[in-house]
Amino acid sequence: MNDDTTPSDKRKKIAYRYWGAALILLLIALLYWLLILRFMVYTNDAYVDGNQVFITPLRPGFVTSIRTDDTFLVKKGQLLVELDRTDSLINLNRAEENLAQVVREVCQKFHQVFAYKAEIEIKRADLIRTAQDYKHREDVIAEEGVSLEDLEHAIAAFRSSYFQLKWVETLFDSALALVQGTAVTTHPLVLAAADQLRDAWVQLYRCDIYSPVEGLTAQRRIQVGMWVPAGQSLMSVIPLDQIWVNANFKETQLRAMRIGQTVKITSDLYGGDVLFHGKIVGLPGAAGNAFSLLPPQNLTGNWIKIVQRLPVRVELDPEELKQHPLRIGLSMEARVNLHETGGCLVPTSNAGSPIYQTQIFDEEEEGNQELIARIICENLDPTLESFAETPLYFEGPIPFWIDLDLEKLEKRLLSTIEGAPLNYTPTFDGKNEKATSLFTILRSFLCPLSSHF
Repeated sequence: MNDDTTPSDKRKKIAYRYWGAALILLLIALLYWLLILRFMVYTNDAYVDGNQVFITPLRPGFVTSIRTDDTFLVKKGQLLVELDRTDSLINLNRAEENLAQVVREVCQKFHQVFAYKAEIEIKRADLIRTAQDYKHREDVIAEEGVSLEDLEHAIAAFRSSYFQLKWVETLFDSALALVQGTAVTTHPLVLAAADQLRDAWVQLYRCDIYSPVEGLTAQRRIQVGMWVPAGQSLMSVIPLDQIWVNANFKETQLRAMRIGQTVKITSDLYGGDVLFHGKIVGLPGAAGNAFSLLPPQNLTGNWIKIVQRLPVRVELDPEELKQHPLRIGLSMEARVNLHETGGCLVPTSNAGSPIYQTQIFDEEEEGNQELIARIICENLDPTLESFAETPLYFEGPIPFWIDLDLEKLEKRLLSTIEGAPLNYTPTFDGKNEKATSLFTILRSFLCPLSSHF
């Protein structure tokens, strides 16, 4: 077979093929950019971030035991550090003794109320007796059945018994004010002593320091026998399930970036063979330079414009994290898919915000209420068991009435004086001297009494 093509024609064909292939590749690249690349934003300035739970004591003390070390796994609620208990045990014993003493003192206050109540009845009986003595003598004074001195003594005794009753009633009110409306267990002094015991109990519990989360121990800074003040960081625990990625994109790359867009991430640790899938859960409120130690001051005009980077928070798939755990600070590469534009730049609600919590401190007071109840029961007066839970209420002393009619008494006294009108003003002469003395005494001593009875 004869080939009539010249070498020039062969070269042209080869050139056409090359140019055709190049054009096809160019078209493919253009289509790839139009459909994919222009919707992808890439950065290699991305790092793993996460929570670092710093373990700090809530009370000072000497370290007596350390139960873990760096790189070791700890479980939630696991004992990490023990502090010396000596002073806490002493304080707890003092609080128990104080509560017992206060319960006994409160019982004494209840008994004081009942004692004053009985004393009131005694003084009332004494007042009735002196009132009767006065009335008997007042009825016969006009006939000179008793001496004026005897009547004056009766009046003085009557007045004294009345004010003794008022004095005891005041003491009763004063004692009642300390216990009125409270039971022994709900008395403010008992509650205050119980709170002191609760505080001592909690301080003893806090001698043992537990891990609030599960994770890896890091940054142990203590040794056995070291004195640690309250609030000093002893170590940290890194929970590996509370990990995310901060991808630092340029401000020019955030124009089309929205919350909810998907992100593909690779790590230097696992290489390109392991692909992590995540999504944007938060866009920053400020650029990184705003949080620097020395924020830039551009008011002078002597400045250099630098494209700023902003940390975009990317949430990772929890199942992928379990299969390929990451560590805080690892370098990552992130590619954001900008196809999804339905998200927002700023969250419109707090839905979806992460919640970090622990329940290990809920056990601090377990058992202290039983101890408080036992101490109160052991020191409660058996005669006051009815007021252990039931508040004490008193209406106050029952009003005590004595029928004294001063106007009638004045008329009777003046009727013993011949020709004396009702508005008679006694004088100290002759026969009127006796009535004047008696009238003056009764007015001066009985007028205050009549306002109370």
